[in-house]
Amino acid sequence: MSILNIVAIFTIKPEFNAEFQTEFKKIVEGSRKEQGCIQYDLNQDVKDPYTYVFTESWQSKQAIDEHNAEPHYKHFAQFAEGKVAKKTVHVMKQVI
Repeated sequence: MSILNIVAIFTIKPEFNAEFQTEFKKIVEGSRKEQGCIQYDLNQDVKDPYTYVFTESWQSKQAIDEHNAEPHYKHFAQFAEGKVAKKTVHVMKQVI
């Protein structure tokens, strides 16, 4: 199977911005250490400081499934509940 890429866009509620900074660091550091992770970055929108974009590359669907089962991922998902105004996640395969 080919490499899969994820683009996950989070718009967080402004009152939780400071709390997210610590949690973002934990999820990025933990994810980058995973065996199936090729790339895992977090970007902040220049025009909207409450919108963050994760760009990820994984070796396989299995690697993504394993990532989603990791304690640091589960912790982040639980932490984010109720603190995110909008979230979209796209899992994509490279075409060219």
